[in-house]
Amino acid sequence: MDVFVSTSDIFWRVLTVFSLTLFGVIARKTGTFKEEARQSFADTVMNITLPSLIFVSMTSEITWERLISAIYAPIIAFSMIAIMSGLASGLGRIMPMSPHRRGTFMVLCAMPNSSFIAYPVVLSVLGQEGLAYAVLYDIGVSTAFFSVAIFALQGGPINAKSFRSLLNPALMATIVGLSINRMGITVPELVLAPLRIMGNATVPLAMLLTGYLLAGLEVKSRTLNLELGVVCLCKLILYPVMAYFLVMPFNLEPMVRMVVLIVASMPSMASTPVLVQKYGGDGEFAVAAVFVTTLLSVVTIPLMVRLLG
Repeated sequence: MDVFVSTSDIFWRVLTVFSLTLFGVIARKTGTFKEEARQSFADTVMNITLPSLIFVSMTSEITWERLISAIYAPIIAFSMIAIMSGLASGLGRIMPMSPHRRGTFMVLCAMPNSSFIAYPVVLSVLGQEGLAYAVLYDIGVSTAFFSVAIFALQGGPINAKSFRSLLNPALMATIVGLSINRMGITVPELVLAPLRIMGNATVPLAMLLTGYLLAGLEVKSRTLNLELGVVCLCKLILYPVMAYFLVMPFNLEPMVRMVVLIVASMPSMASTPVLVQKYGGDGEFAVAAVFVTTLLSVVTIPLMVRLLG
């Protein structure tokens, strides 16, 4: 199936999705959204609305044959992160960068924001079928999150507890949805309708939370340096270009290829500052990079998808 979306259409859809973050900014500045509610809000998205959205996308509007065409997506995702981590590690040793910052630099360059921003953007541009492929791609990203990313920060072996964190409601919804689709079971509309309504809340809630988090980030002038510029170059330009060449040997459906390119164009993973706080690294640098790459991605996502897609 051919996929064509004009550059202007991609830009306006991306801009529309990102404009929802303004509500999060307003909610923070006015005190409407309380800090103590942030974790509960995030848990609601990750454990209720997002699994509902994933289940509907896996069972209602896509055939098993089309789903299986994206079987290489998680492999490509993990491979991209491993390759970029290696490249970033090399750059970190060449540049005058402290070991304390090197692991953070690797994670910022290699880990994309594959759910909180990628899902809304893919859903807006490519619909439910595109979202199903993005969910499969995110399995590879999640696996790398609990292995490559943690290893880069703590510089030591990964324990079993990290991988047990993979077993979350979103992954369970993916597995159940895939199983139902494979068995050819038709889910009653009585079940799908409330799940669809709940799932539709994911995009505004996710972007509201993203805006709230961005409004709380404080970018200091000393963090606006060459290293931050290299992160932007690696994550927003080099990463999608590498993804383009990596998918060439695979016989992927055009929409699957487009999803890979869109997710590869995402900014640095939003939870990097939290990960750094837990496992070690440069938190101030992580905050600045997440903020700047997210802002720039409003322009670079449509640009890279147009040039490569």
